Amino acid sequence: MVERREFIRKSVLWGSYALGAMAIGYPVFSFIGFRKITEYSVIFPPDAQHARANLREGVYLIPEANGFRALSGKCPHLGCTVNFDPVSEQFKCPCHGSTFGPSGTWLSGPAGRNLHPLPVKSKPNGDIEIVVKI
Repeated sequence: MVERREFIRKSVLWGSYALGAMAIGYPVFSFIGFRKITEYSVIFPPDAQHARANLREGVYLIPEANGFRALSGKCPHLGCTVNFDPVSEQFKCPCHGSTFGPSGTWLSGPAGRNLHPLPVKSKPNGDIEIVVKI
């Protein structure tokens, strides 16, 4: 027969093991398997489609000869919002100095990857819709 004191000691010990395992396991399993994907739409009305690179809600709309290109405004390095320099026609990250070409291709800096391209949809009323998935 187990004494009361020994039972309480073992219960506290195993309870602390269980809490420690949950404290370590929850972030690991939530990172691995429970990614929630959200999406939102960014609308560019006709008057916002003429700039060389127009930023709205983290999305750049760039007019091209045969339509439009949309790029994510987040630097792939650490997620800072890149700025468009109209003189050099490059995107530049203010945080760590990565530079990207006008098509979003990585040129220099710590990013090492291109800006993420986004699908462009034209609406019948002249608006352009870009769907961003996070």
